[in-house]
Amino acid sequence: MGLRFTDRLGVRVVALLSIALLPIGLISLYQTSSVVEKADALTRAAYLGQTVAATERQSDLIHEGFASARVLGGALMEMRDDPAACTSLMEGFIRSHPAFILALFVEPSGVTRCNSRGAPADVRSTSTFQSMLADPRPLMKATDSGKITKQEVMVIAQPVFEEGRFMGFVSLSLPRANARFQPDFVGPAEPDDLITINVDGDVLLSMGDINTAANRLPAFRDLNSQLYRHLNPFRAQDQDGVMRVYSIAPIVPGIVVAISVWPAEAARNEVGLISRSAVAFPILMWIVSLVVAYFAVHRLVIRHIRSLRVKMRRFGATYSYQEPGILIASRAPTELIQIEETFDNMVERITRDTAELENNLHEKNVLLKEVHHRVKNNLQLIASIINMEVRKAGNTETKSTLRRIQDRVLGLATVHSNLYHTARLANLRADGLLEDILDQVVKSALPQDGEADVLIEVEEVILSPDRAVPLSLLATETVTNAIKYFGRPADGSKPWIKISLIKTGDDGCRFSVANSKGAQRDDVEDGGSSSGLGKQLITAFAAQLGSRAEVEETADSYTLNVDIDLSKPG
Repeated sequence: MGLRFTDRLGVRVVALLSIALLPIGLISLYQTSSVVEKADALTRAAYLGQTVAATERQSDLIHEGFASARVLGGALMEMRDDPAACTSLMEGFIRSHPAFILALFVEPSGVTRCNSRGAPADVRSTSTFQSMLADPRPLMKATDSGKITKQEVMVIAQPVFEEGRFMGFVSLSLPRANARFQPDFVGPAEPDDLITINVDGDVLLSMGDINTAANRLPAFRDLNSQLYRHLNPFRAQDQDGVMRVYSIAPIVPGIVVAISVWPAEAARNEVGLISRSAVAFPILMWIVSLVVAYFAVHRLVIRHIRSLRVKMRRFGATYSYQEPGILIASRAPTELIQIEETFDNMVERITRDTAELENNLHEKNVLLKEVHHRVKNNLQLIASIINMEVRKAGNTETKSTLRRIQDRVLGLATVHSNLYHTARLANLRADGLLEDILDQVVKSALPQDGEADVLIEVEEVILSPDRAVPLSLLATETVTNAIKYFGRPADGSKPWIKISLIKTGDDGCRFSVANSKGAQRDDVEDGGSSSGLGKQLITAFAAQLGSRAEVEETADSYTLNVDIDLSKPG
């Protein structure tokens, strides 16, 4: 019995597959559109994350500036009638915050008698003063040539009120060079610009040409709107009418915001190939199915499995989820559909949980840094108060005691300052910490007219906060004692002090302070007498480091050594 051509199994399979592939092609077009939208949203979210990372250091400096301005404003109210004390406070701030170059308090008259430069100045002609006089509120401005600094600076201004009355404002100058962005953009595209603006829309800092940066900003940029008060990516036209992708990263909501500017085409480059492939693929499959029906079915199943494997391996290796446009026909095995749905749900949950964990970790780090920052500011305020007491004290012994207390407080403040600026709050570098402390102790304790050679040798050692605090206090005590009791050698050469922190192995280091012996100076305030408190403190701090102080004394020198075991917890 002869069979008609249409009765053949191969023809029927080819015909059925051809009909089945037509709706799949339509479904693929719909899925492609959905994939393009999701990929575009993920790309913009990635741009937002890179914007936050690039502005992190600048954000920390600006937050530090506003917080410090508030603290200074509260502290100087007690000394506003004492320009010398107020100026000393501002000078102390600049010494402890090297990123800033000028700190001043401006009275409502526009004259500053309290500033870190020491000389009175008239700032009535500055835009900062005029804006503050018109509307006293926290603000940030920028200028190509500061009234006093003559440099390109960004000015942080914080009004000071007393019982609701405007008393003036604290102004801190941050050089643009110290607040540059730290771009580390990952991916095929890079932003056209990264710009910092204030609430009035003035450009404060730009990664590109600052003179043309305003043209690249969105045409609508009211910083008081909710659009600019939260992390937010969006599309908009710039001042020249060019469509761009923007990522908003508020630094101080309602005052300062960072905006990254991306080309509009960048967000679609990564999904363009997927879109074109998804359109061509069903057509190609339909044609191939007409020629090799069974082979097309085989390839259809295997192809999906391979695509799903690539999808899983890519996510497992890089945590980067990009849907490659998998097409599973309505007649495909149920197991494959369930596997893909399960994987997509799992990826969505993992991505969401990971983002939440990263956000919680970031908030924790911000809070810890804020705690260290506030503790440092409070300790510096205490040190400033002690300094005022030193000036008022008439007794030499009282002055000496207060200075020792001030050095100890500043040592603790330096530890918290280093913890605030370190990237990892669990550890900090001892070399930078000791250099800051020793610089401050030497300047404070060494007589201004004294002649002495001070040699500091500090290697890179990583310490936990439990080790850093007693080490900083130990350094303050030992160096102060060494400066107090060093003498001029018998051969007439200059007296000397040597301070070192040297690694003794992978899990140990040695802290040493040595000074020359000989004829003591005439300017020792207590006449060489000692209460024994310093020795007790040195012994206690050494014990907190899990060690004890060892003294080596020769005819020419006096050396104190403390071995620190870094493998043991503090």
